[in-house]
Amino acid sequence: MAENIHAGHRQRLKDIFASDGITALTDARALEMLLFYVIPRSDTYPLACRLVDTFGSLRAVLSASPEELKTVNGFGDSAVLFLDFVHQLYERLAEDELRQYQTPEEMRYNSPEDLCRYFQDKLSRCPIEQAWLVCFDNDMYLRRAYLLGEGNEAKVTFNPQNVIKFVRESECTFCAIGHNHPTEGSLPSQLDRSSTMQLKAMLRGEGIVLMEHVVVGNDGTTCILAEEIEHMLR
Repeated sequence: MAENIHAGHRQRLKDIFASDGITALTDARALEMLLFYVIPRSDTYPLACRLVDTFGSLRAVLSASPEELKTVNGFGDSAVLFLDFVHQLYERLAEDELRQYQTPEEMRYNSPEDLCRYFQDKLSRCPIEQAWLVCFDNDMYLRRAYLLGEGNEAKVTFNPQNVIKFVRESECTFCAIGHNHPTEGSLPSQLDRSSTMQLKAMLRGEGIVLMEHVVVGNDGTTCILAEEIEHMLR
C-alpha cells in the first residue's frame, strides 16, 4: 500500500510539472522529483528538504561536492553519484553555451583601475557569485569576455583548463579574471589568493599572461596580484 501511495504522489507531481513547468515547483519539490529517478521506492521529499535546508537552495545542492552531499543523513552513494553526474552534465552544457557568450566591448587596458571599473560595472549588482574571464589582444584591447562559472552567494568554482581553452579560442595571450562577493567586502580569501597564484603559474607555462584577478565586493574592488606584488616589496 505504501508503494501505491508514493506512486500516486509521484504521478501528481509529474502532472504538475508537465502542466506548468518547473516554476510551479519549490526547490524542495523539484529536488524531490529529481530524486525519483535514483530512489525508486521511498518518499524522497524529506530527503529533498534536508538537502535544501543544509545547503540553502536547489542550485547550492546541485553545486555541492560529493563529500559535502555525503554528510546529509540518508543520502546514499548512488544518490550522491547521480547528483554529481547531473552537476557535471550541467557544467558540460554550460561550457557549450559559454562559447556563445562572447561579448566584445570597447575597452582598452591601461591600468588595473580599468579592470576594476569594468568588473565593478559587470558584477556589483549580481546576487550570486560569478567568475569572468576577459581576453586582450597585443594592443591591450578587450576582445572576448567569458562567464567561467556561477555559484551561490558564498562560493563560485570554475575549471582552470577552461581559461586556457577560452584564451586560445580568442587568439589572445593576455587575460584577467574577476569574481564577486555579493554579500561581503572585496577582501580576497586565502583560497582566492593561492588559487590565483597557481593559475598564474599554470598560464605562464602555456605562454599566457594573467594580468590581474579583481574581486568585487560591497565595499569596492581589490586587485589580488597588485596586492601580492605590494606585499613582496615591503
